[in-house]
Amino acid sequence: MKKLNLAKLALVTSLSILLFNCEKDSEDFIEANQNVTAKNAHVCIEKWDTNQSKAASLKAKQWEPGQTIRVKFLNGNSYVQSKVRQYAVEWESYANLKFEWVSSNSSANIKIGFKEGQFADDGGSWSYLGTDSNNYSHSMHFGWFNNNTSDTEFRRTTIHEFGHALGLIHEHQNPVAGINWDKEAVYAYYAGPPNNWSRAQVDNNLFRRYEKNVSNYSVYDPKSIMHYPIPAEHTTDGVAVGNNSRLSATDKSFIATIYPGTNTGGGNCDGVSEYNSNASYSVGDKVTYQGTLYQRTSSGWNNLGACDSTPVDICSGVAPYNSNASYSVGDKVTYQGTLYQRTSSGWNNLGACGS
Repeated sequence: MKKLNLAKLALVTSLSILLFNCEKDSEDFIEANQNVTAKNAHVCIEKWDTNQSKAASLKAKQWEPGQTIRVKFLNGNSYVQSKVRQYAVEWESYANLKFEWVSSNSSANIKIGFKEGQFADDGGSWSYLGTDSNNYSHSMHFGWFNNNTSDTEFRRTTIHEFGHALGLIHEHQNPVAGINWDKEAVYAYYAGPPNNWSRAQVDNNLFRRYEKNVSNYSVYDPKSIMHYPIPAEHTTDGVAVGNNSRLSATDKSFIATIYPGTNTGGGNCDGVSEYNSNASYSVGDKVTYQGTLYQRTSSGWNNLGACDSTPVDICSGVAPYNSNASYSVGDKVTYQGTLYQRTSSGWNNLGACGS
């Protein structure tokens, strides 16, 4: 009885701490009712041709470990932009990559749009897969972000879309997922608004699974940030998958195997703009000032340490293209200041040298 009372006390204490520290939409309680949140969740639209998956493995769409990936915003106000920056960089803690945030008129690998202006009719959220982002002037989109979006939704969708930009597929398309879909129920659900998908689109976005020889995944992870939420009524065995809003343990370990090594793609200040006294900053924003990195808090600026190290050129050690040479899938060359990687169908643009 004493042990039981102690267990109850520990549970009450834990819940009290959780309630005290929760964000405005109590994100940590989401998993307590997976079915409800799964039915209410926005889902990411696939923006790559899975019919081509047999022709190029995901490795052909991965960035170079240690690379600095240039990112810019095509539109959007400073608040939604700051929230995307805040959560996108969570990948940097586990992948040997760096994001460099550049101005809208600069060249970039990833180009982000929001539902306004020229993109006002696009209410979906999506990203091209990995280095395919180099080939499009608008490579990532957030269709439901605004000033009233919750931190949980900013985190969930931003990390998910940047996962695609790093080359990750949807987890429910893992070749070993083994989800027992109630297909007719799924077809009926996604046929309605806001998706209005055909059966073929449902097949492509949910039921189609990657073959093992083109997928890097080996273990199915229902807690992955890359998983669609699944209501219980969409499966024949009543198993639901919640609206995952954080990187899972498998997400963290897996991305580290794809992009191994220490984060040598750039220093801790790489991609961070110099402090501007005329600019407006939000909690979580980072700036540099007199050679030091700072991050905005609710009460001021937090000193994160001195700026250090120099970015590594992605073309370092890669030979120029030779028309007389024979190349295999996975080989890399430089050509007119750009890094390319051989795929089974051609050459994939990995970005400009010097980045």
